[in-house]
Amino acid sequence: MTASVLPGSLPVTVVVCAYTERRWHDLTAAIDALGAQSRPPDQVVLVIDHDESLLRRARSTWEPHVEVVGNQASRGLSGARNTGIMAATGALIAFLDDDATPALDWLEHLTAPFADPRVVAVGGAATPRWDGVRPRWWPAEFDWVVGCTYLGMPPAGGEVRNVHGATMAFRAEVLAEGECFSPLVGRIGAAATGCEETELCIRIRQRRPGARIVFEPRAVVHHRVTRDRARFGYFARRTFAEGRSKATVAGLVGPRDALSTERSYVARTLPAGVAAGLVATLRRGDAFGAARAGAIGFGLASTAAGYAIGHAARLRHRVPATGGNRSRDDGFTPVRLMEVELTDPSPPPPAPGYRRARVLVRRAGRPVGAADVALHDGRISPEDDARIRAEHASTEATSSPTGAARRAAGGPGVTVVVATHDRPRQLQQCLESLLATRYPDLQVIVVDNAPSSSATGDMVRRDYPEVTYVREDVAGLARAHNRGLEHVSTPVVAFTDDDVVVDRDWIGSLAQHFSSERVGCVTGLIWPAELETPGQAMIEAHGGFGKGFTTRAFNLNGSRPDDPLFPYTAGALGSGANMAFRTDVLRSLGGFDPALGAGSAGRGGDDLAAFLDVIEAGYTVVYEPSAIVHHHHRRAPGDARSQALNYGIGLAAYLTRAVARRPSRLVTFARLAPRGLVHLVAASPADGPARGARRPHALLPWQLLGVARGPFDYARSVREARRTPSGTVR
Repeated sequence: MTASVLPGSLPVTVVVCAYTERRWHDLTAAIDALGAQSRPPDQVVLVIDHDESLLRRARSTWEPHVEVVGNQASRGLSGARNTGIMAATGALIAFLDDDATPALDWLEHLTAPFADPRVVAVGGAATPRWDGVRPRWWPAEFDWVVGCTYLGMPPAGGEVRNVHGATMAFRAEVLAEGECFSPLVGRIGAAATGCEETELCIRIRQRRPGARIVFEPRAVVHHRVTRDRARFGYFARRTFAEGRSKATVAGLVGPRDALSTERSYVARTLPAGVAAGLVATLRRGDAFGAARAGAIGFGLASTAAGYAIGHAARLRHRVPATGGNRSRDDGFTPVRLMEVELTDPSPPPPAPGYRRARVLVRRAGRPVGAADVALHDGRISPEDDARIRAEHASTEATSSPTGAARRAAGGPGVTVVVATHDRPRQLQQCLESLLATRYPDLQVIVVDNAPSSSATGDMVRRDYPEVTYVREDVAGLARAHNRGLEHVSTPVVAFTDDDVVVDRDWIGSLAQHFSSERVGCVTGLIWPAELETPGQAMIEAHGGFGKGFTTRAFNLNGSRPDDPLFPYTAGALGSGANMAFRTDVLRSLGGFDPALGAGSAGRGGDDLAAFLDVIEAGYTVVYEPSAIVHHHHRRAPGDARSQALNYGIGLAAYLTRAVARRPSRLVTFARLAPRGLVHLVAASPADGPARGARRPHALLPWQLLGVARGPFDYARSVREARRTPSGTVR
């Protein structure tokens, strides 16, 4: 083509793709509008994507004025568009969505930039036509979610990386050279995936360095947004799917080009949108400004999670098979849990069949460190045993009394609350270990949470008459803990899970710190009970249960750590499977938030919220590593992913609760968000505790997805909590 050939003299084919009769009225409006264009198309091709009923109806309605063809390629938008390209006769090929109605001068403006021979593709503007009122929480920066032009695109037009599918045109000669839409990306039916036009435009530019792709905002189509797409659920699915699609595009054309526009969008457009939303709320009283800011944060996190999961899946599929149906978990080496007591020169008992061990190192019963070692014939070699002892020989001894001394001295009365749900066998192990502590003033309460049968209650009443049995019919860990708290009569209340075995000195190690009236909460070390499966190894590496082997105190005064995220990084203080509170302090704070915790839509964060409440009330939280519980991690890899997702939801739900209670924190959280994201990523290590387990950072995308969902799940959980008994202690 030469510069003297004007676009108005070039024949133009418009391709419209349709896949369902549910959009018949939209499709009719689009076809009618094409017939009324100021620059009429020379050919209209309607491609029906594998729907025979729609194909017959379209042919009987529009032929011969419209060429109606069935998709001759694989099902999906990419295949349908490629079929339209094969049927096109024009020098320019424009594409229009079946639910987009073009303005009368759309085609005239869309083809005008082709007067420049370097232009190979032109994109127009798509404005949303909402069925009803536009949701006030919906940020304009994310109008791409519904296939529309978004805030951040050049308002006056200009050169862009790629066009958008609802309104675009290409030179036919470019598409005829094999540059068609890739079937590896693109929407199939109502699926939320996409990015086929992005991949095509990047590929064209890579192979034609001098080619130009431009955005012409005067080429307008009105894109219908149905009510189901105006809901948050669609927003979540579409942003996540966009991330996965971008990962596929990155695999096809390289991450540098695939993410070039997104880098500027994330670095400039989104922060400006968050700031604008917060300003609208704080200065103008627009409550939906903060909601738009939150939706921007959610959309970014959801897209990032989708990209990370898609990238991980792509890497797995690129790994060559090593023969047969080899499982990705083949070669996993189970880990034996062992202990070395420095005051006892005897080696640990052998573990036949094991090749790896994780060793808990103790001095006079107190944990001082850990080591991962290889086993030879199920034994720690003399060299490794000597090395472990030498490495921990210089560890400073604690001045805390031994467990036996604590029991003899007599500490405060302690009640242990164990919440359980349909796991009587695991509960039995937990109760046996609790009663074996022989703590002088001990009470145990089992809270049976939303049981499906009487099995747990029958077992407790029959086998453990000294244990108090309480039933809480509304599901939720926080509700169960609050129900147990109602029955506590001792100064200290401790909480643990039904899938743990407590150390003999667990209660005494927690109770010793309550001699100080300023201590409101004590947490302890959570050590794995077994590492027999890849899923358990992933959870142990990613979960962050272990908080080290040094006693530490946290408060807002002299024991404030040098961490700008404190006290909001409450997970660094401990975990809910191993915590104790001064009873009157916990009651005065209202107990646990029933909108948080396992069993609620909040999924978790009830323990984190309680730790934060204690610290902000002026009390100290103490982490005591000698208070050990041995936790049975979930065994299946799928459980690890679910747990990571729940952790992320619980974390974000807990932070949302903090903002709801003190809205001024929103500004603080916005300022700390980048540091918090770095902290979250850094907390996911690259290697697990066992060979052959999938790398624990594979769980990070699931946790990020949970973080994106958390604020909205917490809002739903709050509504649900208001419809049921409070479950709180006041």
